[in-house]
Amino acid sequence: MKWIVHDRFGHEIYMTEERWQHALDHDWMSEALIEKVLNTITEGRRHQEALSPNKYRYYHPFDDLPGDNNYVVVVVKFGFRLSEKDEIVPNNFVLTAYLVEEL
Repeated sequence: MKWIVHDRFGHEIYMTEERWQHALDHDWMSEALIEKVLNTITEGRRHQEALSPNKYRYYHPFDDLPGDNNYVVVVVKFGFRLSEKDEIVPNNFVLTAYLVEEL
């Protein structure tokens, strides 16, 4: 399975089943949070990582997360790939997602 969404800036971002399974390894993550993870990309704010400028951390607050967590954080890597037509196209994908109490 592969989920495809667009962030607030119109960038297409996808998350593969493999990356979702990786995210589920983090504390408090569960299958029930998939919509919140996707919503974090579409409606959340983002911060560019200083040491890896092609990575962004998207974050969004939620009132009903498990434990003392208040935010969903989704790490997205931006890049490019060659299409089947040998055209350079965006390749933006989720690396992981997790919950935090504070930013």
